[in-house]
Amino acid sequence: MTQVLTIGRRLQTFRALRHRDFRWFWIGANAQAWGRGMQFLILGWMVLELTGSASSMGLMIFLYGMPTLGFVLFGGAFADRFDRRGLLMLTQALVAILVLGLAVMETGGLVALWHLYVASFVLGAFQAINTPARLAIVRDLVDREDLMNAVVLNSAVMNSGRILGPALAGAVIEFAGIASALFLATACFFVGTVTLFMVRRVPNVARQQRSSILADLWGGLRYCWSNPVTFTVIGIGFAFGFFGMPYSQVLPAFAKQVLEAGAGEAGLLMTGAGIGSLSGTFVMASLGNSRHKNWLLLGCIFLFGISLFILAWSAWFWVSWVILYFIGMGSIVPMGTTVLQLSVPTEFQGRVMSVWYISAAFMFIGSYPMTLVAEHVSWTAAFAGGSVIYLSIAFVLGLWRPTLRRMRV
Repeated sequence: MTQVLTIGRRLQTFRALRHRDFRWFWIGANAQAWGRGMQFLILGWMVLELTGSASSMGLMIFLYGMPTLGFVLFGGAFADRFDRRGLLMLTQALVAILVLGLAVMETGGLVALWHLYVASFVLGAFQAINTPARLAIVRDLVDREDLMNAVVLNSAVMNSGRILGPALAGAVIEFAGIASALFLATACFFVGTVTLFMVRRVPNVARQQRSSILADLWGGLRYCWSNPVTFTVIGIGFAFGFFGMPYSQVLPAFAKQVLEAGAGEAGLLMTGAGIGSLSGTFVMASLGNSRHKNWLLLGCIFLFGISLFILAWSAWFWVSWVILYFIGMGSIVPMGTTVLQLSVPTEFQGRVMSVWYISAAFMFIGSYPMTLVAEHVSWTAAFAGGSVIYLSIAFVLGLWRPTLRRMRV
């Protein structure tokens, strides 16, 4: 009996997978995340090969973020109005088709810089609709007592993509070429779409009132502004996205220009941050429904900011890899998402998650100014400056104001 209880405690980390529909969703989400992790390294490396310019790569990432920033609120309203599974299937299928088109063009040697800019913009638009539905559907697939575990496992999916995706993409580019890497990314997106057919029991989102999309958007924004917990967490998330997380998008340029690394080594660097994030999420998952979510969130905030500041001064590959591991561990996404999922009413889930995802859109928008600073000043100024601004905002919202310190969810 004691042995059975011990095994049960070990399986606590994966307890949300006892729900059948969440299991299928989680399997497909892994494939989708791997494809997305490959996508960013491949497109960034293609721009660097064509131009040799960090700011050109930053502009490509900026173009990805523009529709994400513009459409993500509509994606949240759609997630609260329509079939979330259907939205996921449609947008992932369209992403697979677009990446397949790029693979075919690359095979024929037809890809120009403007193709990558247009493709990046369109991919951002699809992602703006996909992500709020992906975040909101988790609550539909598990019981409340398993929600924190499900959110953390869903975040682990994204981190698995950050681990396997760049490493696979870098290795394939080195040994088989960019076109082969694009075909492999297409296969990942296709698998992620097909597995959603196995998710069957997603409850319909019942909306008793008949209101316009714009009215829904305004209601969601008003809720985020008026609720102290939501305002605090999302405010820190915005600073995290714009001033901190762009580092992850510009790592290929940092690796090539500062560390003099190739595509395979650049992928390995991105994998280091992903392993750190995955380690952090599994630690959180093993904690179950912890009563100290606020202090876990604050710990992540300052671990990330301090580690990014240290990275700014590193010029050695393996030292940078170790620092990136701790940067990954400090990602605030799992705990921030958990706090919002537990504190926001069901009818606002999609819209609040879409506002939360704006922090991810800022990650892409912030990549361009970060690369401009790196190109015209230095990479040290780009990373250190971003980390100092992020930590300052996080200190005011997270410690100076009492909301997060006193929060209980």
